[in-house]
Amino acid sequence: MDKQKSVLINTLKFITSLVLAGFVTTAAATPPTPVDELLQSMSDEQKAAQLIMVYFASPEFTVKHEFGAVLIMQNMIKDAGKLSARLDKLQHQSSIGVLTAIDQEGGTVNRLKYLPGWKNTPSAATQSKWTDNKIYKHQKKVATKLNSLGININLAPVLDPGKNHHNKPTLMGKKKRSFEHTPYDIASKAAVFIQAHQDKNVLTISKHFPGYDAENNSDHEIAISDASRNDLNNYIQPFWALAPIVDGVMMSSIHYQNMTDRPAVLSPEMVNWAREIHPEKIIITDDLWGLALRSWINPVSAKRKKYPDKDFLKLTRMALEAGNDMLMITYPKKAVLMKKAIANWMKEDKNLHQQINQSVKRILSVKEKSGLLQ
Repeated sequence: MDKQKSVLINTLKFITSLVLAGFVTTAAATPPTPVDELLQSMSDEQKAAQLIMVYFASPEFTVKHEFGAVLIMQNMIKDAGKLSARLDKLQHQSSIGVLTAIDQEGGTVNRLKYLPGWKNTPSAATQSKWTDNKIYKHQKKVATKLNSLGININLAPVLDPGKNHHNKPTLMGKKKRSFEHTPYDIASKAAVFIQAHQDKNVLTISKHFPGYDAENNSDHEIAISDASRNDLNNYIQPFWALAPIVDGVMMSSIHYQNMTDRPAVLSPEMVNWAREIHPEKIIITDDLWGLALRSWINPVSAKRKKYPDKDFLKLTRMALEAGNDMLMITYPKKAVLMKKAIANWMKEDKNLHQQINQSVKRILSVKEKSGLLQ
């Protein structure tokens, strides 16, 4: 027994010496994934560009600046063949595949309306009264169309309440953009929406976290909510339920004044809350060029034709530091300004550099899922 013990001790010492010398490790090393390898090969400028979803000006502009995503609007879809060709050119010329996004909800938010047969599409409120099978068939038709156009991500479904805690219709309820009923009803109908898109390889983004409960439009003016934490806990139930199957979440621009001192999209507390529920999914802003968010930084200049770049970069920095992964901007020239500023901030701030690396990894992982890194 003593001899066996001695052999064991000597063997352990030998293994320890090899570990210290670097010949073996105590645990098997995890080989780098394609996403890890790509991330390591990217410059700060390329990483900064991946964070930006910009209005689709042209394939050439997007490729030149290496933006990570483009936003497709309804005025671009009057000619399906032309759009498809432009997006195909974009993907073939980009070194990293591009997320091509649209917010095709249906009803009043119908980006396909100029195409034959798509003038009228049912709203979420209408679909809430349908069977799951009927919703699935319709949304699969939608996703099939998006896929055929070269669109790979839908900034939908809306998970917002139709009525707020005062039992008053929210903007989403008024516009019939909400599935309207209980958190369970919203989640169950939206789950069918998501599944239909997934079956046609179209990614989905739920919105607007933690629940749009204001009556006015937060794109045009600061929308304020007096919801309590308990109210918001009720609103976020659909987000909790669907977090495992969506690909990301869009933040609300509403100011929940009992929870934070700024709009949710600019609030570290609110974005961190979304992160807790969606740890590896992408968190995206709504349009940072929206009047309300620019007004939050500078209410005087926001109403003028020329908005100071320093104020817009302050807004950009706040959105980043809040923890958002992807920043949406409908002003292409400002996207170039953002990219340069973010790359410089990365060089100056190690913590921000590390945060952005994590954001880019999430974005690349979503692209890998969609086959954009092949």
